[in-house]
Amino acid sequence: MHTLPALQSLRRRFPDARISWIAEPAGAKLLESFPGIDQIVAFDLKSRRGLPAKFVSLARFVRRWRGEFDVVLDFQGLIKSALLAFLLGGERWGFGRRNTREPLAALFYTRRADPFPETRHVIHKNLHLLSLAGIHGSAVEYPQREWMPSERLTDFLRKSGLPDRGWVILNVGGGWPSKVLSAEQWLDIARELKKEFRLAMLWGNEKEKETAAAVARQSGVQLAPFMDFNDLICFISRARLLVSADTLALHLADMTRTPAVGVFGPSSPGRNGPLFPGSVAVYRELACSFCYRRRCDTMDCLHGIVTEDIIKAARSIDAQRDRNLD
Repeated sequence: MHTLPALQSLRRRFPDARISWIAEPAGAKLLESFPGIDQIVAFDLKSRRGLPAKFVSLARFVRRWRGEFDVVLDFQGLIKSALLAFLLGGERWGFGRRNTREPLAALFYTRRADPFPETRHVIHKNLHLLSLAGIHGSAVEYPQREWMPSERLTDFLRKSGLPDRGWVILNVGGGWPSKVLSAEQWLDIARELKKEFRLAMLWGNEKEKETAAAVARQSGVQLAPFMDFNDLICFISRARLLVSADTLALHLADMTRTPAVGVFGPSSPGRNGPLFPGSVAVYRELACSFCYRRRCDTMDCLHGIVTEDIIKAARSIDAQRDRNLD
Protein backbone atom coordinates (compact mmCIF):
# COMPACT_ATOMS: atom_id res chain seq x y z
CA MET A 1 0.00 0.00 0.00
CA HIS A 2 2.81 2.39 0.83
CA THR A 3 4.40 1.78 -2.57
CA LEU A 4 1.28 2.27 -4.71
CA PRO A 5 1.74 6.08 -4.97
CA ALA A 6 5.22 5.42 -6.39
CA LEU A 7 3.67 3.08 -8.96
CA GLN A 8 1.16 5.77 -9.92
CA SER A 9 3.92 8.36 -10.28
CA LEU A 10 6.01 5.99 -12.40
CA ARG A 11 3.05 5.20 -14.65
CA ARG A 12 2.29 8.89 -15.19
CA ARG A 13 5.89 9.69 -16.07
CA PHE A 14 6.42 6.60 -18.26
CA PRO A 15 2.98 5.70 -19.69
CA ASP A 16 4.42 3.25 -22.24
CA ALA A 17 6.78 1.42 -19.89
CA ARG A 18 6.15 -2.20 -19.03
CA ILE A 19 5.88 -2.35 -15.26
CA SER A 20 6.00 -5.67 -13.41
CA TRP A 21 5.63 -6.05 -9.64
CA ILE A 22 7.21 -8.94 -7.75
CA ALA A 23 5.40 -9.57 -4.47
CA GLU A 24 4.65 -12.21 -1.87
CA PRO A 25 1.47 -14.20 -2.73
CA ALA A 26 -0.77 -12.25 -0.33
CA GLY A 27 0.51 -8.91 -1.61
CA ALA A 28 0.16 -10.10 -5.20
CA LYS A 29 -3.50 -10.88 -4.53
CA LEU A 30 -4.06 -7.35 -3.21
CA LEU A 31 -2.34 -5.81 -6.24
CA GLU A 32 -4.88 -7.46 -8.54
CA SER A 33 -7.35 -4.80 -7.36
CA PHE A 34 -5.30 -1.94 -8.82
CA PRO A 35 -4.74 -0.72 -12.39
CA GLY A 36 -1.41 0.35 -13.88
CA ILE A 37 0.54 -2.88 -13.39
CA ASP A 38 1.27 -4.84 -16.55
CA GLN A 39 2.31 -8.01 -14.77
CA ILE A 40 2.07 -9.20 -11.17
CA VAL A 41 4.65 -11.86 -10.30
CA ALA A 42 4.04 -13.81 -7.11
CA PHE A 43 7.08 -15.28 -5.39
CA ASP A 44 7.06 -16.68 -1.85
CA LEU A 45 10.22 -15.50 -0.10
CA LYS A 46 8.72 -16.26 3.32
CA SER A 47 8.23 -19.95 2.73
CA ARG A 48 8.83 -22.17 5.76
CA ARG A 49 10.23 -24.93 3.62
CA GLY A 50 13.78 -26.13 4.26
CA LEU A 51 16.80 -24.43 2.74
CA PRO A 52 17.27 -26.93 -0.12
CA ALA A 53 13.67 -26.42 -1.26
CA LYS A 54 14.06 -22.64 -0.99
CA PHE A 55 17.21 -22.68 -3.12
CA VAL A 56 15.51 -24.81 -5.76
CA SER A 57 12.54 -22.43 -5.84
CA LEU A 58 14.85 -19.42 -6.09
CA ALA A 59 16.89 -21.00 -8.88
CA ARG A 60 13.76 -21.75 -10.90
CA PHE A 61 12.46 -18.23 -10.39
CA VAL A 62 15.74 -16.61 -11.44
CA ARG A 63 16.06 -18.88 -14.48
CA ARG A 64 12.55 -17.84 -15.58
CA TRP A 65 12.89 -14.08 -15.01
CA ARG A 66 16.60 -13.26 -15.37
CA GLY A 67 17.17 -10.65 -18.06
CA GLU A 68 13.46 -9.72 -18.31
CA PHE A 69 13.84 -6.29 -16.67
CA ASP A 70 15.96 -3.29 -17.61
CA VAL A 71 15.69 -1.85 -14.10
CA VAL A 72 14.65 -3.39 -10.79
CA LEU A 73 13.62 -0.93 -8.05
CA ASP A 74 13.88 -2.38 -4.54
CA PHE A 75 11.48 -0.58 -2.20
CA GLN A 76 11.94 -3.21 0.53
CA GLY A 77 15.57 -2.58 1.36
CA LEU A 78 16.07 -6.11 2.66
CA ILE A 79 18.98 -8.43 1.91
CA LYS A 80 16.65 -11.00 0.33
CA SER A 81 14.94 -8.45 -1.96
CA ALA A 82 18.26 -6.82 -2.91
CA LEU A 83 19.84 -10.22 -3.61
CA LEU A 84 16.88 -11.17 -5.78
CA ALA A 85 17.29 -7.93 -7.74
CA PHE A 86 20.99 -8.75 -8.20
CA LEU A 87 20.24 -12.25 -9.46
CA LEU A 88 17.67 -10.98 -11.96
CA GLY A 89 20.34 -8.90 -13.73
CA GLY A 90 20.11 -5.41 -15.17
CA GLU A 91 20.18 -2.14 -13.27
CA ARG A 92 19.33 -2.31 -9.57
CA TRP A 93 18.12 0.84 -7.83
CA GLY A 94 17.58 1.14 -4.11
CA PHE A 95 18.16 3.18 -0.98
CA GLY A 96 21.51 3.94 0.63
CA ARG A 97 22.69 2.20 3.79
CA ARG A 98 21.01 4.74 6.07
CA ASN A 99 17.60 4.06 4.53
CA THR A 100 17.61 0.31 3.94
CA ARG A 101 15.96 -1.88 6.55
CA GLU A 102 19.06 -4.08 6.42
CA PRO A 103 22.18 -1.98 5.63
CA LEU A 104 23.98 -4.76 3.73
CA ALA A 105 21.21 -4.65 1.12
CA ALA A 106 22.69 -1.43 -0.29
CA LEU A 107 25.76 -3.36 -1.49
CA PHE A 108 23.70 -5.06 -4.19
CA TYR A 109 22.46 -1.89 -5.92
CA THR A 110 24.03 -0.24 -8.96
CA ARG A 111 22.46 3.12 -7.99
CA ARG A 112 21.39 4.45 -4.61
CA ALA A 113 19.06 7.31 -3.73
CA ASP A 114 20.33 10.23 -1.66
CA PRO A 115 19.72 9.96 2.10
CA PHE A 116 16.14 10.52 3.24
CA PRO A 117 14.94 11.42 6.78
CA GLU A 118 13.52 8.27 8.36
CA THR A 119 11.22 10.41 10.50
CA ARG A 120 9.18 11.28 7.41
CA HIS A 121 6.35 9.13 6.09
CA VAL A 122 7.31 5.91 4.32
CA ILE A 123 5.13 6.85 1.32
CA HIS A 124 7.29 9.93 0.75
CA LYS A 125 10.38 7.78 1.22
CA ASN A 126 9.23 5.43 -1.53
CA LEU A 127 8.45 8.38 -3.80
CA HIS A 128 11.97 9.65 -3.09
CA LEU A 129 13.42 6.48 -4.61
CA LEU A 130 11.95 7.64 -7.93
CA SER A 131 14.45 10.52 -7.95
CA LEU A 132 16.78 7.97 -9.56
CA ALA A 133 14.35 7.96 -12.50
CA GLY A 134 14.27 11.77 -12.66
CA ILE A 135 10.94 12.05 -10.80
CA HIS A 136 10.96 14.62 -8.01
CA GLY A 137 8.34 16.07 -5.67
CA SER A 138 5.52 13.74 -6.66
CA ALA A 139 2.14 14.19 -5.02
CA VAL A 140 0.64 11.26 -3.12
CA GLU A 141 -1.80 9.73 -5.57
CA TYR A 142 -3.09 6.15 -5.75
CA PRO A 143 -4.15 4.12 -8.80
CA GLN A 144 -7.93 4.41 -8.91
CA ARG A 145 -10.83 2.52 -10.36
CA GLU A 146 -14.43 1.91 -9.33
CA TRP A 147 -14.65 -0.89 -6.77
CA MET A 148 -18.07 -2.54 -6.90
CA PRO A 149 -19.40 -4.80 -4.11
CA SER A 150 -19.82 -8.50 -4.73
CA GLU A 151 -23.23 -10.11 -4.36
CA ARG A 152 -22.15 -11.38 -0.96
CA LEU A 153 -21.24 -7.91 0.32
CA THR A 154 -24.37 -6.39 -1.21
CA ASP A 155 -26.48 -9.02 0.54
CA PHE A 156 -24.73 -8.37 3.86
CA LEU A 157 -25.31 -4.62 3.62
CA ARG A 158 -28.96 -5.14 2.76
CA LYS A 159 -29.67 -7.65 5.53
CA SER A 160 -27.76 -5.73 8.19
CA GLY A 161 -29.56 -2.48 7.41
CA LEU A 162 -26.36 -0.45 7.23
CA PRO A 163 -27.20 2.93 5.67
CA ASP A 164 -25.52 3.76 2.37
CA ARG A 165 -22.15 5.38 3.12
CA GLY A 166 -23.31 5.88 6.69
CA TRP A 167 -21.73 3.15 8.82
CA VAL A 168 -18.69 3.32 11.09
CA ILE A 169 -16.18 0.46 10.97
CA LEU A 170 -14.34 -0.79 14.05
CA ASN A 171 -11.41 -2.89 12.83
CA VAL A 172 -10.09 -5.15 15.59
CA GLY A 173 -7.28 -6.44 13.36
CA GLY A 174 -3.69 -5.37 13.68
CA GLY A 175 -1.48 -8.03 12.09
CA TRP A 176 1.09 -7.86 14.89
CA PRO A 177 0.03 -8.89 18.42
CA SER A 178 1.59 -5.63 19.67
CA LYS A 179 -0.81 -3.55 17.56
CA VAL A 180 -4.07 -5.07 18.81
CA LEU A 181 -6.26 -3.31 21.38
CA SER A 182 -7.78 -5.50 24.07
CA ALA A 183 -11.33 -6.81 23.80
CA GLU A 184 -12.25 -4.64 26.79
CA GLN A 185 -11.00 -1.52 25.01
CA TRP A 186 -12.97 -2.38 21.88
CA LEU A 187 -16.08 -3.04 23.93
CA ASP A 188 -15.84 0.41 25.55
CA ILE A 189 -15.45 2.01 22.12
CA ALA A 190 -18.32 0.03 20.60
CA ARG A 191 -20.76 0.78 23.41
CA GLU A 192 -20.13 4.52 23.26
CA LEU A 193 -20.07 4.98 19.48
CA LYS A 194 -23.16 2.80 19.12
CA LYS A 195 -25.14 5.61 20.75
CA GLU A 196 -24.58 7.76 17.65
CA PHE A 197 -23.62 5.53 14.72
CA ARG A 198 -24.44 2.26 13.01
CA LEU A 199 -21.36 0.12 13.61
CA ALA A 200 -19.76 -2.91 11.96
CA MET A 201 -16.94 -4.97 13.46
CA LEU A 202 -14.18 -5.82 10.96
CA TRP A 203 -11.52 -8.52 11.42
CA GLY A 204 -8.74 -10.22 9.47
CA ASN A 205 -7.92 -13.65 10.86
CA GLU A 206 -9.63 -16.28 13.02
CA LYS A 207 -8.20 -15.02 16.31
CA GLU A 208 -9.32 -11.48 15.49
CA LYS A 209 -12.71 -12.85 14.48
CA GLU A 210 -13.15 -14.34 17.95
CA THR A 211 -12.48 -10.93 19.51
CA ALA A 212 -14.75 -9.13 17.04
CA ALA A 213 -17.55 -11.66 17.56
CA ALA A 214 -17.31 -11.38 21.36
CA VAL A 215 -17.44 -7.58 21.20
CA ALA A 216 -20.32 -7.73 18.72
CA ARG A 217 -22.33 -10.06 20.99
CA GLN A 218 -21.84 -7.94 24.10
CA SER A 219 -22.43 -4.59 22.40
CA GLY A 220 -25.10 -5.55 19.87
CA VAL A 221 -22.90 -4.36 16.99
CA GLN A 222 -23.01 -5.99 13.55
CA LEU A 223 -20.18 -8.45 12.76
CA ALA A 224 -18.89 -8.11 9.20
CA PRO A 225 -18.24 -11.26 7.13
CA PHE A 226 -14.80 -12.20 5.82
CA MET A 227 -14.05 -10.12 2.70
CA ASP A 228 -11.69 -10.45 -0.22
CA PHE A 229 -9.58 -7.42 -1.08
CA ASN A 230 -12.05 -6.01 -3.60
CA ASP A 231 -14.95 -6.09 -1.12
CA LEU A 232 -12.73 -4.76 1.66
CA ILE A 233 -11.80 -1.71 -0.41
CA CYS A 234 -15.43 -1.19 -1.39
CA PHE A 235 -16.65 -1.60 2.21
CA ILE A 236 -14.14 0.93 3.58
CA SER A 237 -14.63 3.41 0.72
CA ARG A 238 -18.35 3.61 1.48
CA ALA A 239 -17.99 3.95 5.25
CA ARG A 240 -18.57 7.11 7.22
CA LEU A 241 -15.55 6.54 9.45
CA LEU A 242 -12.98 3.86 10.34
CA VAL A 243 -11.33 3.16 13.69
CA SER A 244 -8.31 0.91 13.22
CA ALA A 245 -4.78 0.03 14.28
CA ASP A 246 -1.86 0.56 11.91
CA THR A 247 -2.80 -2.14 9.42
CA LEU A 248 -4.17 -2.66 5.91
CA ALA A 249 -7.64 -1.29 6.66
CA LEU A 250 -6.19 2.02 7.84
CA HIS A 251 -4.07 2.37 4.70
CA LEU A 252 -7.08 1.56 2.50
CA ALA A 253 -9.05 4.28 4.27
CA ASP A 254 -6.25 6.72 3.45
CA MET A 255 -6.35 5.67 -0.20
CA THR A 256 -10.14 5.98 -0.47
CA ARG A 257 -10.17 9.23 1.53
CA THR A 258 -12.35 7.73 4.23
CA PRO A 259 -11.82 9.61 7.53
CA ALA A 260 -10.14 7.42 10.13
CA VAL A 261 -8.93 7.24 13.70
CA GLY A 262 -5.58 5.46 13.55
CA VAL A 263 -4.60 3.79 16.84
CA PHE A 264 -0.82 3.45 17.18
CA GLY A 265 1.30 1.42 19.55
CA PRO A 266 4.75 0.21 18.44
CA SER A 267 4.74 1.96 15.06
CA SER A 268 5.15 5.68 14.47
CA PRO A 269 2.12 7.69 13.26
CA GLY A 270 4.53 10.15 11.65
CA ARG A 271 6.05 7.40 9.53
CA ASN A 272 3.08 5.07 9.01
CA GLY A 273 0.00 7.11 9.90
CA PRO A 274 -2.80 8.42 7.68
CA LEU A 275 -1.99 11.33 5.37
CA PHE A 276 -5.63 12.18 4.62
CA PRO A 277 -6.30 15.55 6.36
CA GLY A 278 -9.63 14.30 7.72
CA SER A 279 -7.97 11.56 9.79
CA VAL A 280 -6.37 11.57 13.26
CA ALA A 281 -3.76 9.39 14.97
CA VAL A 282 -4.19 8.44 18.64
CA TYR A 283 -1.20 7.14 20.59
CA ARG A 284 0.54 7.19 23.96
CA GLU A 285 4.15 8.28 23.73
CA LEU A 286 6.55 6.57 26.14
CA ALA A 287 10.32 6.33 26.49
CA CYS A 288 10.20 3.09 24.48
CA SER A 289 7.71 4.34 21.88
CA PHE A 290 7.89 3.38 18.22
CA CYS A 291 10.08 0.34 18.83
CA TYR A 292 8.43 -1.58 15.95
CA ARG A 293 8.46 -4.79 17.97
CA ARG A 294 5.89 -7.37 16.91
CA ARG A 295 5.56 -8.69 20.47
CA CYS A 296 5.89 -7.03 23.84
CA ASP A 297 5.52 -8.30 27.41
CA THR A 298 3.76 -5.15 28.66
CA MET A 299 2.25 -3.41 25.60
CA ASP A 300 1.97 -0.28 27.78
CA CYS A 301 1.95 2.01 24.75
CA LEU A 302 -1.24 0.40 23.42
CA HIS A 303 -3.08 -0.77 26.51
CA GLY A 304 -2.36 2.57 28.17
CA ILE A 305 -4.37 4.42 25.54
CA VAL A 306 -7.51 5.91 27.08
CA THR A 307 -10.48 4.70 25.04
CA GLU A 308 -12.21 8.02 25.64
CA ASP A 309 -9.50 9.66 23.51
CA ILE A 310 -10.38 7.34 20.62
CA ILE A 311 -14.10 8.01 21.08
CA LYS A 312 -13.56 11.77 21.21
CA ALA A 313 -11.40 11.64 18.08
CA ALA A 314 -14.11 9.71 16.20
CA ARG A 315 -16.80 12.20 17.23
CA SER A 316 -14.59 15.15 16.36
CA ILE A 317 -13.73 13.77 12.91
CA ASP A 318 -17.38 13.07 12.16
CA ALA A 319 -18.46 16.54 13.32
CA GLN A 320 -15.82 18.11 11.06
CA ARG A 321 -17.03 15.94 8.19
CA ASP A 322 -20.58 17.21 8.66
CA ARG A 323 -19.37 20.82 8.74
CA ASN A 324 -17.48 20.29 5.50
CA LEU A 325 -20.61 18.84 3.87
CA ASP A 326 -22.82 21.76 4.96
